[in-house]
Amino acid sequence: MKKTLFTMALLVVTAGVAQAQEDKKERDANVKAMQAKTPADTTGKLWTKGGTLQLNMSQVSLTNWSAGGFSSVSGVGLFNGFANRKKGRHAWDNSIALAYGLLSQEKQDPVKTDDRLELNTKYGYELNKAWYLAALAQFRTQFTDGKDAEGNRISDFMAPGYLVLGIGMDYKPNDHFSAFISPATAKITFVNDQGLADGGAFGVDPATYDTAGNKLTNGKNSLFEFGGFVKLMYTQDLATNINFLTRADFFSNYLKNPQNIVVNWETLFTFKVNNWFAATLSTMLIYDDKTQIMKKWEDTDLMYAGKGTQFKEAIGLGITIKL
Repeated sequence: MKKTLFTMALLVVTAGVAQAQEDKKERDANVKAMQAKTPADTTGKLWTKGGTLQLNMSQVSLTNWSAGGFSSVSGVGLFNGFANRKKGRHAWDNSIALAYGLLSQEKQDPVKTDDRLELNTKYGYELNKAWYLAALAQFRTQFTDGKDAEGNRISDFMAPGYLVLGIGMDYKPNDHFSAFISPATAKITFVNDQGLADGGAFGVDPATYDTAGNKLTNGKNSLFEFGGFVKLMYTQDLATNINFLTRADFFSNYLKNPQNIVVNWETLFTFKVNNWFAATLSTMLIYDDKTQIMKKWEDTDLMYAGKGTQFKEAIGLGITIKL
């Protein structure tokens, strides 16, 4: 009898241990599954959205000012927004950047100080923790026409316009850095202003003329290029109220002069004063050997069109609204 009871107790204990082990395995599997899921999978929030609107103004008023000068008013509006979707291994990132600025001086027509329209979208499929198989599309142009110092129109909406389509790998080790690398990228340049296209602006084939100066064929309105593309982004809070952001694009055309790398590089420092006001310091560097820039010939007043690095720096203080 005692032996039977002992045997039954042993069986009960063994069954309990086995059940406990099975329960532990199930809990471990559940924990692992939860860790593999994104916040979107567990909270139901698929989209992360946000944006920043900045309005910077400056004004100078001069009355009987013996040192000379002109009264002036300038302003620039900037908007940067994003909408990103993440579910499981699928990631879809979208961003928009808008900017427009004017400077008005006494007795002079307003001149443009900033003009930008840029859209980006990128889809990625996660291969492991940091690497994604990705496809990217980028579109860039401006809102209004641009003029040189003599008042000649040198650019306009969709003149130029740039469309970039690429397939490659996206490396995102953390929330601060990302690198999209595409060995197969199509880049299309649009010049929808026929006068600029006839002059061969932004690398398109120019119009042809006979010996009497009569136009035989119109200039092309687009230019197709195929090459490699790299897009880098880094952002970091340098201090409690100081943020740093830098973005850079590099493109090499396999079909012609691949050694001439097209560069678009921008940086932005944001110095937050309070919830509404902030100071900004931004720079933009552009190099494209197909863009002709008017320059002076050595120490003379003679002008010629040639290659050159474009650079812009701006300091602003104004209203900053987070959306």
